[in-house]
Amino acid sequence: MFDTIGRSWEFAKISYGMIWHNKRLMVFPLLSTLAAILVLASFALPLWQSGTWAQWQAATEGEAGGATATMWLVLFLFYFCNYFVIVFFNAALTACAFQAMDGKPASVGDGLSQAARRLPQILGWALVSAVVGVLLRALERHRKGAAIVASVLGMMWTVVSYFIVPVIVIEGVGPIEALKRSTRTLKATWGEALVGNFSLGLFGFLILLPLIVLTVLAVGMALTGGGVLAVALACLGAVCVAIGTAATSAADVAFKVVLYAYATGRTVPREADPNVLADAFCQRG
Repeated sequence: MFDTIGRSWEFAKISYGMIWHNKRLMVFPLLSTLAAILVLASFALPLWQSGTWAQWQAATEGEAGGATATMWLVLFLFYFCNYFVIVFFNAALTACAFQAMDGKPASVGDGLSQAARRLPQILGWALVSAVVGVLLRALERHRKGAAIVASVLGMMWTVVSYFIVPVIVIEGVGPIEALKRSTRTLKATWGEALVGNFSLGLFGFLILLPLIVLTVLAVGMALTGGGVLAVALACLGAVCVAIGTAATSAADVAFKVVLYAYATGRTVPREADPNVLADAFCQRG
């Protein structure tokens, strides 16, 4: 267990080191978040203003059968748009991360351009993800016991699609073939990728926790008449939390890129210890 934690710490240093030396990578999570908010608003506001949201909520309260075909169609479209913007900007970040590992300068424009070249594949994966998302949601609402099954299936889906974005960016294959290659690569890592991902999330939480606490305190002071200084501290804290969150999200993508690059024999960061990366893989007999 301690060996695994130690390797995860090394992975965190490699991933956050990539972000530190390539700070432009943090722009992509910020763009992704902004786009996701716009997608949510474009669906939620019309439904709320027209009263449709309340009608659907009342119709489906405690009964899956109350869901209408229109409701499932709107949910599918929302999933599709949401998955698209997330995968698109993650693909742009992934492309830049690969360039950075090769020692090439990578700009935000380069990343967006390379993601645009994979637009058909990204659209295909967003379509597949939206279908799976709606099916899992429908299963979850069917019966109480089915919610557990849907949760397990959702976790399995997350696992097998772990390397989807690097596969799409580098290989340029369709969603089904990308899923197969992601699964094969994941088998090579033998779950170390998931442990490392969890650890990166934990590191990110520990980094953000003091910033969040200080920001909440500053907001509380501002709301209770703390003056201009409290307002300024609250705004500064919010900016720091946003930057920290973007760094954590970018490091998570960078971690997948590093593992995928090593698994497929590509260039890895110079500061990455080959022995540490080798320990992430388990040969199956």
